[in-house]
Amino acid sequence: MPPDPVPVRLLAADGTEVHPAAPDLLDGIPHRVAGGAPDREVTGWAGPWPVHTRWWAPDGPGPAVRLQVVLADGAALLLVHRGGRWEVTGVYD
Repeated sequence: MPPDPVPVRLLAADGTEVHPAAPDLLDGIPHRVAGGAPDREVTGWAGPWPVHTRWWAPDGPGPAVRLQVVLADGAALLLVHRGGRWEVTGVYD
């Protein structure tokens, strides 16, 4: 797990950014992750899943979704989309 979330961009094959279109739906097909290192090809994914953390609190983190992506090199990442951007919050090996 990275000590701090790492901002990344999730991109479709045509280079457009992929974002949640609804809590459980993406607006494109993930093709690569860009940022924090050389671009890495996405070969599979699961999600997105809505995150309901402190939804009752006015100072809560706000709505978010989680997405797991598997990369061509065999690594897998846990991404969280919050505030209009993706962050790597976990790394599976």
